[in-house]
Amino acid sequence: MKRVILTIFICQACLLLNAQQLGERVEAYTDKSCYLTGERMHVSVLVTDKNHNTLDLSKVAYVEIADTARMVAHAMMYLKDGQGWAEVSLPEGMHSGNYMLTAYTRAMRNEGEKAFCRKIISVINPEGTSQLDNITFMKEEDHKLSIIIKEYQAGQGVRVALPKDSAMIIRTLSVVRGNLRTAEYTMDGYVGKNSSQIANNYVAEMEGHIVMARSSNSIKTETSRMVMIGKGADVYDGQQQADGTWLYYTHDVHAAQPTLINGYDNELKPAPLEFITPYVQSLPESLPRLQVWCSEQELKERSIGAQQEQALVAWMSRDTLAHTGEFLSKRPDYSYDMDEYTKFNTVREALLEFVKGVRKRKVHGTNQLFTISENKKNYTDWPALVLLDGMPVYDVDDILGYDARLLKYIEVYSGVFTFGTTVCQGVISFVSRHGLLSNYTLDEGSRLVTYEFPQDHPNCLIPAKSKISTVYWNPAVNARQTEFPAPQDAGNYQIILQGTDAEGHPFESISEIRVN
Repeated sequence: MKRVILTIFICQACLLLNAQQLGERVEAYTDKSCYLTGERMHVSVLVTDKNHNTLDLSKVAYVEIADTARMVAHAMMYLKDGQGWAEVSLPEGMHSGNYMLTAYTRAMRNEGEKAFCRKIISVINPEGTSQLDNITFMKEEDHKLSIIIKEYQAGQGVRVALPKDSAMIIRTLSVVRGNLRTAEYTMDGYVGKNSSQIANNYVAEMEGHIVMARSSNSIKTETSRMVMIGKGADVYDGQQQADGTWLYYTHDVHAAQPTLINGYDNELKPAPLEFITPYVQSLPESLPRLQVWCSEQELKERSIGAQQEQALVAWMSRDTLAHTGEFLSKRPDYSYDMDEYTKFNTVREALLEFVKGVRKRKVHGTNQLFTISENKKNYTDWPALVLLDGMPVYDVDDILGYDARLLKYIEVYSGVFTFGTTVCQGVISFVSRHGLLSNYTLDEGSRLVTYEFPQDHPNCLIPAKSKISTVYWNPAVNARQTEFPAPQDAGNYQIILQGTDAEGHPFESISEIRVN
């Protein structure tokens, strides 16, 4: 065991050293520079070294949006070949003004905030005024945008390209209707309040997101476990750190997940844990006043699109806990859809009446459940692992007394499985109708929360007929030319190209097209 722990420590140290030597840097791009509350911000991140070559080291990037008082929105994203993107919904309660967007990887925290990528984005709350508003509406005629207008038919291919002799690379492309024109801002002079804080113990996230937790009271936690609820059977055993915190090394877990975390002391008594935010929560010392050029009609039309976008986000985030009917890629030997059988008050009655492949017997005075062997000739010698919505249930009497009318499925798997650090003979999986431990009482050491894991390159869903501002978004162009279909609705649209030159300096190009 000591040799295994030493090997893990050496590997982590090597990864950290590699990350520091390569000097990860982040480029961050958004689909536009000015948003309304309720809209989605599409943000793309590219990780490079100090010489602007793409790095494929860290697998997770972090994005924060903050004013001088607090962080108002955030997101994590998985990186493939050094690139990832995410969607961030801007809360309705944000005041009008400029905000700081900060992007970084976990390994970059060892260098301090001076290494982070920062840019200013603008937000307008059209529903009312706030004492925190820091905005000035300018007259439209005072702002002239240099644009080139070309006409296209709906759906016609639109090709955009940089000059042949250019050393610039297009990173992202967006097509926007009703883009609000703002003053140009840079992050020069707008440093973070915590920029002097530097740590040296952040391991690069090479496989997936590293979840952190700590004790929520004075009880010393000796063991801990994190389980994904409702999605299957993902379990992660905690690794305790020198400062008493716990780390869970996850992989292939993305988007919002109902997550159970529990801890116990050396006598197996409950020792509750709580998640630690993975974000730096970097705040700027100051921000410039937002200057925006728009008419009342433009703001009204854009506001209608923001309301449609809110409805779209609510629809996409609806409950999608799907029953897969598999455990560690294996199909069940026996599967029961409880709607097809007589409803019983308890699981004990259901197992007795119609469930095959399961036997209950006492071991050292405690009830245990056993599954039938793989050859279907006898029952196993070792107890089965019992799951409720993916959560291990170690007190079998709890599940035997559970209300069977709350269950949708009972599934029985034979064979030998490794579940975290546990090896079991057979699995008995109980799935409730909502997949969220319906009416199940957790012990005092367990907490069930919805945790926002990294987004995994989400598709940009934009209805064909809507007033949503961004009508097209390509977060990964990485070329000197690209093509997209002209929007379906007639009107003027802005094409926003963002990228870098040969020396890694960012650029933005805005032109306008008309769709007939």
